[in-house]
Amino acid sequence: MPISAEELVRLLALLSEEESMKVTVKETLKGGAMAGAGAVIGGMCGGPVGIAVGGAVGGAVGAWMTKGKFRSVPEILLAMNHEQREALQNYFRSVFSDVEAGDFDKLSRLVAENSSIRQMALNGLRGFINDQLKMQVLD
Repeated sequence: MPISAEELVRLLALLSEEESMKVTVKETLKGGAMAGAGAVIGGMCGGPVGIAVGGAVGGAVGAWMTKGKFRSVPEILLAMNHEQREALQNYFRSVFSDVEAGDFDKLSRLVAENSSIRQMALNGLRGFINDQLKMQVLD
């Protein structure tokens, strides 16, 4: 695949922007834990009403704690360093091993026009983000 890492990053950034892909760095569990802890503490202190109040307060604290922890995939792709971009290119060599695309323009057209190749690219991007960057894609 003679497509440069920079071109691949641009293509995947555009694709992920169209799909509105976002990731979290495993912060969702912390927010949920805060809501649950608030509900438990509220329930012990105030019974059924305390559960509702504690859950609401815990949920608000959890939301505040995770504020800004969700990032868009294009933002992450464009912020990758050279080594990460090279790893992405190597990863996608195997993803696109059966795709006949000699250059960036042809691959862009294939991704835009062929739904199975588009899905292959999206699945590959999810796999790379999960496996290599240790982040979780939100659908």
